[in-house]
Amino acid sequence: MGRLLVIMFTLLFLSGCASTSTPDDLLESVNRKSWYFNYQIMDKHLLKPAAEGYEYVPHSIRNGVTNLLSNLSEPLYAVNNLLQGKVTDSGSTVLRFVLNTTIGLVGIFDPATGMGLPKKEETFAQTFGAWGIGNGPYIMWPVYGASTARNTVGDFVDIFVYPLSILSFEQRAGKFVVEGLDSRIEFQQYEPILDGSLDPYGYVKDVYLQRDAHLVNDGQTDEIETDEFDMELDDELLGDEPLDNELVDEQPLDIKTLETKPLNNQAVDDKPVDDKPIDDKKVDDKTHFEITD
Repeated sequence: MGRLLVIMFTLLFLSGCASTSTPDDLLESVNRKSWYFNYQIMDKHLLKPAAEGYEYVPHSIRNGVTNLLSNLSEPLYAVNNLLQGKVTDSGSTVLRFVLNTTIGLVGIFDPATGMGLPKKEETFAQTFGAWGIGNGPYIMWPVYGASTARNTVGDFVDIFVYPLSILSFEQRAGKFVVEGLDSRIEFQQYEPILDGSLDPYGYVKDVYLQRDAHLVNDGQTDEIETDEFDMELDDELLGDEPLDNELVDEQPLDIKTLETKPLNNQAVDDKPVDDKPIDDKKVDDKTHFEITD
């Protein structure tokens, strides 16, 4: 009952949030301070050095730990796929969890992907978005990072799904730290872009919101809808009727005729140009020089 009350409170809270896909940055002054702490202090002095050290761990071990932690979230993905009406994806996610937990040794290995069962990640934050619940204000949490009101509550609800619900606080913290290290290692390739940005805070906000919209809409962006609208508009303006016949030459151009038909005789000299070489005898003698010793 307590968990149900949390979810009901979540829905009531989010229903009053703005439904815009680009939420206002109402907390910008506070968010920028959190961003400075996260990137200029915590990342440079703690997270980045830790990630660089974590890279020395053999890739096979790091990959196994990542698979294990990801496998713990498979039931969460299955529930949210079902809540979004994706019954097939929910079933394949359940099968993934069974295969990876058994054959994959509690998820250390990922045989399910090799069997044609790719990961279908769906969280409560994405489910709330798919239900039409608005983002609410953009929030830059200290340590936790970028989020929105909807996603913050959604991430909180996620922990009530088994087996995440049976993890202790220390285990959840360890999971958060390892996933953060993986993300920081992956982020290294984009670090020069961020450092070269005129407004790193604004850049991160825009990228986060665009990625969030991409996840909620399953990759269906407004740009595709705009292209379809443009195509429909062109069809309405042009229609299926051909162009005015008066503007089209009734006789198509015959390339062979153009190649073989001579030009107008009146415009061409009757005597063709003699292309014979110049007779050496007709060369002016004054132009001939003889070099002697």
